[in-house]
Amino acid sequence: MRIRAVLAEPVVVGGRTLPPLGLVVLAALGAVLLLVVATVRWAVPSDEHAYWLAAQRLVAGQPLYDPTAFPGTPYAYWYPPPLAQVLAPLTPLVPDLAFTGVWTVLLLACLWQLADRRVLVALAFVAFVPVAVELWYRNIHLVLAVLAVVALRRSPLAWVPAVAIKVTPVIALAYLVAARRYRDALLVAAVGAAVLAVSVVVSPGAWRQFVEVVVSQGGTSGASLIPVPFVARFAIAVVLAGVGGRAGGRAGETLLVIGLVVGNPTLWMTAFSVLIALVPLWRTPRATTGPAAPATPPAPDRPVGATR
Repeated sequence: MRIRAVLAEPVVVGGRTLPPLGLVVLAALGAVLLLVVATVRWAVPSDEHAYWLAAQRLVAGQPLYDPTAFPGTPYAYWYPPPLAQVLAPLTPLVPDLAFTGVWTVLLLACLWQLADRRVLVALAFVAFVPVAVELWYRNIHLVLAVLAVVALRRSPLAWVPAVAIKVTPVIALAYLVAARRYRDALLVAAVGAAVLAVSVVVSPGAWRQFVEVVVSQGGTSGASLIPVPFVARFAIAVVLAGVGGRAGGRAGETLLVIGLVVGNPTLWMTAFSVLIALVPLWRTPRATTGPAAPATPPAPDRPVGATR
């Protein structure tokens, strides 16, 4: 217990309260990793360049998906069309390297938000290797982590853009239904269906390609650490979400977040960075919406001179 107190509790020195030693050590390690990532990788495009190229192809009227691509093909686009559709208007205005810089800033902002806007905590997150790898490749998982926290703490509608980015967050519907939050589930489903309809009307060919090229990959494990087909992992993710909805509380939210990782189309190291969403979720439990507890009746007056 003494070691835990030294590492996890604030340190008081001369009337000043300093951060816990464990947090400082993790932040220092994270700062070193961030420096390495920034100096080695941020000068060249990475995964985010696939998003820019896909949006550019959409503007040019070219096929959004490459039928000859395979998981691991450089800059191949595997996401649903809405991400490219949202970015499409920007590509004529924002050069590719500028987009890389903006995307990098976006990921750092997500990290800062997940850390409750505390720099030391954000740096400590980078000491978690999947987060460092995510910043190395600059994928989209930190954005999904923020959307998951917003959906669970503020508005379930945040699941709609999450599903539009990657299909897996649709398991949140199983979570909401199992939690008997039927109104929220219907709201998310209705708004999501509306977004889907608009997206299909805007780019029907892109959705046809998505089904033909991307969905056909569901029977393979892709570029994953664990050689389990996506369809099997997605089924496990749905079960985890359903059990989480029934369990409720922090335990249920933990199962849902784990489901988001397990059901990720490509279960590579970067996908595990979504797990840091658990930190703000654990720190701020969901407010109860049930009936208020009965008020405690006032204690009877003590007689004068009674001992406390």
